[in-house]
Amino acid sequence: MTKAPRKTAEEIKKQKRLCEKAKKPDMPASDKGKMLTLVKMKKAYISWGFKLDPDDNKQQEFIESQGKRMSKCKMLLADGTVTPSYHNIQQGAIRPANTSAEVIKARKEAANAKRSASHKARGLGQKHHYEKETFEALLDVTGLRSVLEYHWMPDGANCDVALKSNDMAAGTYGACELKASDTTDGGQFNFHLSKTDMETKYKGKLIIAIGFKRVNGKIRVTQVFVLSDPKDMPGQSLQPMVDPKRTDAIANLRIRMDGDEQYKVCKNTILEGVLKVPHHTLEDNCFSLEVNRNLSSTHKTEFIGLQFIQNALPSTTTMTMASDKNKTVDFKLHRAGAALGISAKTAVLTYKKCDGSYWGFQFGTNAGRDHHKCDWVLVVYLDESRTLVEGFSVIKGSAVYTDANKGKKFYWNKKGRQKGFDYVIEKHPASDLPRLVDLMFQNRGGQQIIL
Repeated sequence: MTKAPRKTAEEIKKQKRLCEKAKKPDMPASDKGKMLTLVKMKKAYISWGFKLDPDDNKQQEFIESQGKRMSKCKMLLADGTVTPSYHNIQQGAIRPANTSAEVIKARKEAANAKRSASHKARGLGQKHHYEKETFEALLDVTGLRSVLEYHWMPDGANCDVALKSNDMAAGTYGACELKASDTTDGGQFNFHLSKTDMETKYKGKLIIAIGFKRVNGKIRVTQVFVLSDPKDMPGQSLQPMVDPKRTDAIANLRIRMDGDEQYKVCKNTILEGVLKVPHHTLEDNCFSLEVNRNLSSTHKTEFIGLQFIQNALPSTTTMTMASDKNKTVDFKLHRAGAALGISAKTAVLTYKKCDGSYWGFQFGTNAGRDHHKCDWVLVVYLDESRTLVEGFSVIKGSAVYTDANKGKKFYWNKKGRQKGFDYVIEKHPASDLPRLVDLMFQNRGGQQIIL
């Protein structure tokens, strides 16, 4: 893993000074260095775009009631609410009310670019999808693979896998969220898990946090933490030291994977943890909004299509969700030893005309990671209410995920034509899905672009 070079203390200070200076609002030179008064404070807030309560006596009483020095105080707004503190705006911690949309957008883009570059340089984020690799390694080292059934969940769900042990009722599974963190000896794990997360989107889910290191290019699990309830977390977040000098608050959760005895302890802890969380059917774990409480609006519509596909498949075909998240293939279809990698896309109306109708459809291709594993793109059409599936189109993966189209949106008009191509994308009724699945297997690897 490539580590970003550390900046010197002087470089960090210089960058910090430049950032702070850029964020601070402009102030007249005549006002700098003078004692802060009500008149000066009021003038500054008005210049920053805040609509203040015009009653000076009321403002003075409100400032005195806060019991702080004046620069730390807030002022009353005309609508009855209050401003941010003078100090926070003056120092650039909070932007003024009249900050232009262009400046706000530019700052967000700069911050995102900096964060993205840092994550890529340090190998952080989900670049290598450590959750899958570490979980597979954990199953092997503990022997769980032979006693624990598991199924990967759709990308965007509030859990990674559904687990089933031999002690659970038939057809029921426990939802499990996986976390992974690598670090050096003597460092600190950061599983990006807070107690608030466990009380909200991960409520009722088993958390398996896996600490690991790479040895000769292979994953080696070093420590495991298993939590089934928010009360299991002693602090506000799960960021334990790798080798604490004394017994810490997380000691009762830490399982050091350094021998057969600890492998057995880890195995039994996970099997016991699966029994503690609520159990649901596999379909509910995948698609139910009661299990997946924090779905984005985009994922909600995508799940409508995925659930329809799963329930409408021919009896000779099975469907499994992709274990690699944030990549091109969303699920695989299996039949008689053969498998197809499918990218599911929801068609979105685009280019609204003057009469209220739309020119055609589009979907995003994003980065298209591992697009060579995608055999077909299955386009889902929803009705106007965006709650029912009304049709499908099938396009060859190699026709959608090209170098020229990388990261761009894929467009076609309502007649099924795409600019620059001679083929027509046909929209089939939803009831035709079994026939389309048969055609996808029959034409796998062939030259046909659309079905």
